[in-house]
Amino acid sequence: MAHRPSNRQRSRWAVSLLEVRPGDEVLEIGFGPGLAIAELARAGAGHVYGIDHSGVMLRHAAKRNAAAIRARRVTLAEASVDRLPFDGPFTAVLAVNSLGFWPEPAQRLTELRRRLAPGGRLAVVSQPRCPGATAATTRDAARKIEDLLRGAGFTELRTETFPLDPPVACVLAS
Repeated sequence: MAHRPSNRQRSRWAVSLLEVRPGDEVLEIGFGPGLAIAELARAGAGHVYGIDHSGVMLRHAAKRNAAAIRARRVTLAEASVDRLPFDGPFTAVLAVNSLGFWPEPAQRLTELRRRLAPGGRLAVVSQPRCPGATAATTRDAARKIEDLLRGAGFTELRTETFPLDPPVACVLAS
């Protein structure tokens, strides 16, 4: 996962859309091999928290981000989105290709909104990986994410697209 150039590009792009600022407390849900965690730390976040349900991914991400963990700028945990070990408040939350695996995503998004600091922002990224995925598949995924976010009380939604094959959608909300 970490060696595929498209995954690196997608992570860099998603982090850039969050516009991380010094002092931000950022949570990534489903960090995989830790590519976006590393980008968030490089972008200057005050502290980056991450959860992933996989112990294998935790080991990969911890190795990739060892210096930032030692410097106490990154904290990673093996956990599920329905049992967040970190309270927040977070100024930014990122989820890349993980929403589809969440139990009761509408409830999880409502909980994340409560854990956001005033003015906090959320980015939910989707790059459909189903056979035959197209730009239309990506647009449909983005619309579903937008509907979930509105239902959870998020406002000021904006959707951006990144031209990979298939395209990547990032729905941003605050």
